[in-house]
Amino acid sequence: MPGEFGGLVPDRAWRNSINEAEAKCRKKKHHPCGIADGTNRPWSEGDEVNLATGQGDLQATPLQMATAYAALENGGRVVRPHLGVAVEDANGRLLQRIESGTSKKVAFDPANLDAVRAGLHDVTLSGTAAPVFKGWPQNKYPVFGKTGTAVRNNQPNDQAWFAAYVPDPKRPIVVVATVENGGFGAVAAAPVVKTILSKWFNLPIKYTPGTSATL
Repeated sequence: MPGEFGGLVPDRAWRNSINEAEAKCRKKKHHPCGIADGTNRPWSEGDEVNLATGQGDLQATPLQMATAYAALENGGRVVRPHLGVAVEDANGRLLQRIESGTSKKVAFDPANLDAVRAGLHDVTLSGTAAPVFKGWPQNKYPVFGKTGTAVRNNQPNDQAWFAAYVPDPKRPIVVVATVENGGFGAVAAAPVVKTILSKWFNLPIKYTPGTSATL
């Protein structure tokens, strides 16, 4: 799909590689090249903390985040995203069924998975996205989600993110929205996801923005 790329989950080896590239570039051009933020800064505990919260040098597309959230919902099966289900002729006769292929499996510790799911549900019940989902029928369509705020270089404002899933037995769904220059996740992205979920479950659509005090 247009705009998709491999993403980045940074680690010690990656940090060392960009530091080496920065050092070589500086030696050649005699000025900072912007490849790394410091040729002598090794991977640190601070990098680990940033990575654990989805910050720092982590890079992901909305589709990649949707795939990750789908695995949280279904217990560890990593789905292969695809755009089509089948090809039919003008009379509705099946010509080709499009198979999504085999899926990978992530072995989640059950206790850890339960803790993550509980935290995601709390986000829409009493957390950063609670104002957006106030009045939402959580007993019928529980929403598990997370607000996010990303920093993009050369952009005047932060980029808003919200990822969520609803484990409905009949019509489960994962939705991820990101809004460029949207600010905090609850302000712009979470209301978009709520609107999509409302349409999906045939509920009244009410756009409810969050506040700038939530992340």
